[in-house]
Order: sequence, then structure tokens, then C-alpha cells
Amino acid sequence: MKKGFTLIELLVVILIIGILAAISLPQYQKAVTKSRFAEAMQNLKSLGQARQVCLLEHPEASATGEGCSFGDIGLEIGTPGNGGGVVSTEADYARETENFFYLPNVLAGGGLVAAKYKKEDVCICYFQDGHFELMVDDCTEAPATTLNYFKLLNIPEDATDCGCC
Repeated sequence: MKKGFTLIELLVVILIIGILAAISLPQYQKAVTKSRFAEAMQNLKSLGQARQVCLLEHPEASATGEGCSFGDIGLEIGTPGNGGGVVSTEADYARETENFFYLPNVLAGGGLVAAKYKKEDVCICYFQDGHFELMVDDCTEAPATTLNYFKLLNIPEDATDCGCC
């Protein structure tokens, strides 16, 4: 009698591995995306608080809505960038990391800073009262969103003051 596996047994094992991979890959992608946004939210919170301090120190900047860009607040996150062409080309205006463009001073309604996700048209904003809002934008020709970011990040969908374009 020969020892070994039959072709059917090998195919069944490969099929089981394929099914497990198909189930686990989307969950892995959600976990990676959630961790990227968690990092962005922490960066936004730090940038927003630093910008609030700058606005308190420079009331003239607060009154005009101008000033207190990333070059003024002295907190370095990422490298100088142009915001992905979203808002401005000034080097001190935007910061760029591997996954996000960070933009100050672009929001109405008390917003301090925003971050635009590079992989999809999603914008997350940090406001003076410490809450986050999320908006799926149509600013660029980025691919359509593949996830429900509101549900993934536990952010209410009624946000209206957030936007990166």
C-alpha cells in the first residue's frame, strides 16, 4: 500500500485554505485602515491643540481666520507638502505622511485641522470642542470608497462641516 495524499484530499485542503483566506483578508484590510485612521486622529488631535494654542497667542490670526499654519505652530508631523493639490501649494500650509495630507485652517464651524486620506476620497476633521467628523468627498478622481468609514471609526454620519476640498 502506498503512503501519501490523494489528489482529492489535497484539493480539499487547498479549498479550505482559500475559503479561510477569503474570509480573513477583508477583516485584515479593515484592521489596517482603522489603524491608519487611528494614527491620523491622534495626529489631528495634536495638531488641533497646537493650533488652538497658536490662535490664543495670536488673536489677530484668530480674528482673520488666517495664520497659525503648520509652519507657525512648531509641531512637525510628516513632511511639507501641497495638500495633494487640494487646497494650497504653500509648503508650510500642508503636511504629508504616507497615508494622509494634513490641512490646517480649511474648515467652517469651528474646525481646526483636517486630514485627507490618500487612498480614497475620505476626509476627517478635528474641531475645537474635541470631536471628529468625517466626510466622503468628491474632490479628486480617487477610487470610490470601499468601506463604511463612519461605522468603521464610530463617527456619526450627520457631520456637515467637514471637508477637504
